Amino acid sequence: MSDSVITQLKASRVRRGFALLVMMLLGFLLLYLTMTTDASFFHKVFLVAVAAAVLWMARAMQRGTTGYIELRNTGLFFEDGRTLALIDDITRVERGVFAFKPSNGFVVSLKQKTDRAWIPGMYWKFGARIGIGGVTAPSDAKFMSDTLAVLIAEREGSSLMGMKL
Repeated sequence: MSDSVITQLKASRVRRGFALLVMMLLGFLLLYLTMTTDASFFHKVFLVAVAAAVLWMARAMQRGTTGYIELRNTGLFFEDGRTLALIDDITRVERGVFAFKPSNGFVVSLKQKTDRAWIPGMYWKFGARIGIGGVTAPSDAKFMSDTLAVLIAEREGSSLMGMKL
């Protein structure tokens, strides 16, 4: 089986720009509130810490959303070669309304726990689950999740009839 790229999931320019604008605006508003409010020293330190965390996340999103996620025959990979999940480790794909998933995305359940990782707006890995999506286009994420579900079904040798997504 060759390891060819089946599909790529990239950040939507409009969604990425809007998310970055909102996060940076929130960070700067928190800093402005720190300077203009008549609060105690500890409250101001807390506001500065929260503002720094939000601005750090905005910077992480800015860097991370320039990359893309690839679905290959062997699994999910980030564009720089990081392995998100191998096909053999994936048990199911969820993208239902009540699934705990990123916006416009889907969740991949794994057989065993994975290392924690997070690129705001692209994916998160926690425990035995990987959430993919955020600032990605909904149609691209749906195509990737459906294709991944087909690959899993082929691996298990089952038909798609009666398979829940």
